[in-house]
Amino acid sequence: MPLTNSSSDSHWQRVTRSFLIDAALLPLSFKVAATLRFEDLISNQEMGYLPAILIGALALPSLLYISGFYVSTKLRRDRSKEAIQILGVLAATTLIVMAMGSLVHSARVGRGVLGMGMAITAALVLIRHLAGSRHFRYQKTAFVVSNRRDEQLAQTFNKTLDRGNSLMGVFTTPGYKTTTDIPRLGCTKDIETLAETLGLECVLCDERLVDAPMLGTKLRRLRFQGVNVTTLGQAFEEQYQIVPLELVTDRWLLNASSQPQLFYIRKLKRAFDLVVASILLLLLAPSFALIAVLIKLTSPGPVIYRQMRCGKFGRSFQVFKFRSMRVDAEKDGRARWWSLNDPRETLLGRWMRKFRIDEIPQLINILRGDMSFVGPRPERPEFVKELSEQVPFFQERMMVLPGLTGWAQVNYPYGSNAEDAARKMEFDLYYMKHMSVVLDVFILLDTIRTVISGGAVARETGRQALRGLKAAATRPLSLSEAA
Repeated sequence: MPLTNSSSDSHWQRVTRSFLIDAALLPLSFKVAATLRFEDLISNQEMGYLPAILIGALALPSLLYISGFYVSTKLRRDRSKEAIQILGVLAATTLIVMAMGSLVHSARVGRGVLGMGMAITAALVLIRHLAGSRHFRYQKTAFVVSNRRDEQLAQTFNKTLDRGNSLMGVFTTPGYKTTTDIPRLGCTKDIETLAETLGLECVLCDERLVDAPMLGTKLRRLRFQGVNVTTLGQAFEEQYQIVPLELVTDRWLLNASSQPQLFYIRKLKRAFDLVVASILLLLLAPSFALIAVLIKLTSPGPVIYRQMRCGKFGRSFQVFKFRSMRVDAEKDGRARWWSLNDPRETLLGRWMRKFRIDEIPQLINILRGDMSFVGPRPERPEFVKELSEQVPFFQERMMVLPGLTGWAQVNYPYGSNAEDAARKMEFDLYYMKHMSVVLDVFILLDTIRTVISGGAVARETGRQALRGLKAAATRPLSLSEAA
């Protein structure tokens, strides 16, 4: 798990910065091209190109994001394959700029400026993404352990580090003898002195240790010494954008529950939903008729399927979908999970589900206020009751409006059991804590990638090592342990 020294920057701040830098490269390149072409610092032709250039400036970083170039945890391919992928993105951006010029004739970019501008853009993007350093400078990191579970947490963290990197060691509370093969750095009573001597930059611990009277004080002092003190749960949030259920505590849930007070959640998100849903309904209206005809021709039954779902705070509402299964899919009245190659699906329905086309009528649910564009997917009441008994904190996901798409949907495929629901819950909890304009925009871009690729692939990176880890311990430390 790479922990860079720019700890003040969150994952999404880094992604946003990369997005904006790439967005600026295209207009900068076209400015240089226009100046060279017309031999004038500001020309009338250049001003006419502005709409097409702005569209291109938005398309370029969006396509790079969809292609995975801003994800820090992705396995980097060799340079030649990455170069080919970037050139494909640049070609698509060029077509988008040309298409804008075809729609608005006054915005058509001249061939000379277009060729020169895209050549400069290509050079800058290739240099930025291929010639830059690929190596993180890893922080000198230690882990605090007070019992066997803490040791397992330390070993879990150590397993998530990239090859060639590991923890410097562990600090143990007074009287505790570690059995881990990770080097012991010393006792927590000397942690401040040792941290300075060893040049530690990061100390990780279980969340309950932060509440221990004396140890908590020492950890807070470390922060004023410039040492980054964080819990393993926070480290997973930052590096992998998930909240492992094994590390969730009531305290974490309470600290994460202040988000609904944000103006964005209460006002801006709803305004965004209304505007975008209305535009998409108008644009997609012609396709509705075509899909309706195809459904009628391929299987008997209604075009629109209505199903009860649980919304915010558990309120029931009817969700609208294009029917993708036979009308007798649940003829005995018993709710069933969807399964891979489900025999109840129609041939057209299987294709619609793969590319999420069956979900389009839920734009109506968004206009009605039952759903938002982004949020946890609404579950059926029958499954909510079952999953609440099997998945820890499952009811928490109903504290916000459900979504047409979500962080779980773009990182994990359709679920068919409680284990899948638990894995999706980890992404939902992350979204509920970090929801923002920026995160929603990137989730919508991820949704485009998911639809184009025909479904999400399970993103399990970083959590395999947590298999078998029990729920967080709630026993407070004794006075001797806390020293």
